[in-house]
Amino acid sequence: MRRRATDPVELQLERARQLLGGSDSLNAVEAANQVVNVALRLQPHHAGAWLLKCQVLSAHGDDLAALAAVEVAVRRAPRRAESHYWRGAILADLARYPEALTAIERAFALVGASDAWLVEDLYYEKGLIYEHLGDRERARQVFTDGVNACPSSLILREALEPILRANVR
Repeated sequence: MRRRATDPVELQLERARQLLGGSDSLNAVEAANQVVNVALRLQPHHAGAWLLKCQVLSAHGDDLAALAAVEVAVRRAPRRAESHYWRGAILADLARYPEALTAIERAFALVGASDAWLVEDLYYEKGLIYEHLGDRERARQVFTDGVNACPSSLILREALEPILRANVR
C-alpha cells in the first residue's frame, strides 16, 4: 500500500501526474502544467517537479521547452536515472540521436533497485534510436537484450518482431 503524500509539493506533483496520466486531452495537459507550475513556485529547485514539467511540455508538443526543463532536472539530480532517460527521449524526439544515446547509456548506468520499472523503457528508447540511425542490427540486439531482461514486455517483443521478419527475408 502506498502512503499518501502530505508535503504540499508532492501533493501538487501527484495531482499533476493524475491529470497527465488520466487523459490525452489538451485541457488535461494544460491543467497538469498549471499544477506543476504551482509546485515549482513552492519549491523551484525540486528535481522531480522539473522532470514532470518536462513530461508535461513533451505531451504538449514543445520539445525544446521540454529539453530545457529536463536539463534543469538533470542538474538538480545528476544521479537520477529517470532524468537521463527523459533527456534521451527528448533529444531523440529532436533527432539528436548521438546525444540521445549518451543520455540513455547514462540512465542505464544509474539504474538502481528502485528504478526497475524504467528498464523496459530504456531498452525500448535505445532500440528506437538505433532504428532511426538506420542500424537495424544494433536495434535488433537492443530489443533482444530488452526482451531477455524484461521477458513479459509486450512492447519490446512488438518492436523486435518486424526486425526479425525483415532479417528472415
